[in-house]
Order: sequence, then structure tokens, then C-alpha cells
Amino acid sequence: MSLQAYKPGTIDCTTEVDLSSIRGKSVVITGGAKGMGEDGVRAFVSAGAYVTFGDTDAENGEKLEKELGSNVKFVTCDVTSWEDQLAMFRSAIANSPRKCVDIVVANAGISGPDPAFTIEDSEEPTKPELKILAIDLIGVIYTLKLARHYFSKNPLNDESHDRCFIVNASLVGFLDVPGILQYMASKWGCRALMRCVRRTTVIDGIRMNLTGPWYVGTTILSPTVQEYCKSKNIVFAESRDAAAAWLKIASDPSINGRSFAIVPRDMAPKGYFDIGKDDYSEGETLDQLQDVLLRTSHRLQVKVEDQ
Repeated sequence: MSLQAYKPGTIDCTTEVDLSSIRGKSVVITGGAKGMGEDGVRAFVSAGAYVTFGDTDAENGEKLEKELGSNVKFVTCDVTSWEDQLAMFRSAIANSPRKCVDIVVANAGISGPDPAFTIEDSEEPTKPELKILAIDLIGVIYTLKLARHYFSKNPLNDESHDRCFIVNASLVGFLDVPGILQYMASKWGCRALMRCVRRTTVIDGIRMNLTGPWYVGTTILSPTVQEYCKSKNIVFAESRDAAAAWLKIASDPSINGRSFAIVPRDMAPKGYFDIGKDDYSEGETLDQLQDVLLRTSHRLQVKVEDQ
């Protein structure tokens, strides 16, 4: 596994994907019992991977495990629980013939009414529930922490292993949407995680990429919301195209630090494209400041006890 510093540059998403490198790899997917997660589980299994997936929906999870066979393991997992996620990763190690984890997709997420945004008709405000933030960002951080730990066990000089982390966020991480404080903060936060981790690939070989779906007709949107969107002539992206993007990323070890939009097929022939909005033009002020931070980041240069 080569250790390459992050380099800007968009990925051509129209080319055919060679899935041969995925065969035999150990994959972990959160939120894998339905929607995009389920499509991801099916896609990686079809490519010959060993897949361990977690979800709070035990009924669908167990049904999917039974359907797909011995290469698949379902674990009941609430991503806000460190203990649940740890158990899921341990199960993945046990499920893998090589006792490792190569690819992780942090997919679990929710949406819905946001009490943090609501203005109440009361004398004193009530403390808002932050469940959306807990699942959509804190849960992802737990997944990333665990993935980095177990990735580090994979030998760097063995091309049959990988250290690939994919976070399934949202195009909300690139766009303005009123009324969804927690969801929007979480998706921008996921983008921040990716931009942080991509800069240390040259040190630890861990590469990270992001997928950002447009509207997709999964259970994250209630039937009422889906009907409302359709009444506004919104065309939905396909859940299976998110899974296809994950395969594209996982199959090519040179893809690092990129964000991919999952969109309707009339916007992109394969249903996804490289967004190309995570870098600055050479010489502009933010590019110059970025260069200073990369050369002086004390979190890498200064001992932890001295920070």
C-alpha cells in the first residue's frame, strides 16, 4: 500500500469500475439494514467481500443476513453507543478470513424536525434533544475512531489490504437549507472530518472520501415529505447509485479526499460525480493560508503533552 500525500484533482466517474480488488476484503457498513446501506451491503457482497453491517432495525438486518449467506454478518448496533460499535467491529474481525477490516462505510443517519431550531411559545426555552447530531456526527466520529484503530493493524506493505473510510453524508454539506440546524451541522461536520483525515494519508495510509446524496427515496424521508418533494417536481437520486459510488471509491486506492454527489441520472450518467469543491485555486488567499497550516500544524509537530 503506497503512502501518497493528498493531491487535488477531480475523479472521472464515467469509466468502468474494476471490482476484482474488492474480492476477499472485509467491509463494515453502519445503517446497513435498509435504504442506501442495504444497497451497499448487497453491492459489496456481490463483489466478493465479507460484509459486517450494523443497524437498529434487527428484523430487516437479520432477514438480509439470512438472504445473503455466510459472507454476511448482521450486528444490532446503535451508532451513538461506543460499545455497540466496538462489538460490530469485533464481529467484523471474526467474520473476516484474514481477521481484519479493510473498508468502512459510515452510512447511518437520520433526519426530521429539529428542536434546536424551533422557537417555543413559552416563557423559558427547553433544552433541545440533539439526537440528529448524536447519530449523524458523533456516531460517525465513533465509527472513524474505530476504523482508524483497526486499519492500523493492516500491514502497509500488503497490497491485498486497504485502509478505506467512506462517509455517506449529504449534499446539504455543500448547500444552504433553512430549518435543519443539526442535520446541516452534521453533514458539514462530516465534510470537515474528510478534509482532516485526507491530509494524513501520507503518514498512515488511511484514505477517506465522502458521498453526498441528493434527495433519495429512503426511510430517512417520511412518505409525506417524499410526496411533498415530488409535488415540487424534485427528481430523486437512486439509492443503488450511492452503493455504486462506494464501490468506485473502494476499488481504486488512488481516490482520496474527494466528495462525490449522488444525483439523478440526468445529471450524471452513472448517478454520481466528483463535486470538486474541496480545494482552493492556486495562489488565492485561502490556498496560501491552507499551505501555512499544512506546514505548521502543531497537532502533528508538537508532542501531545506539550499542546
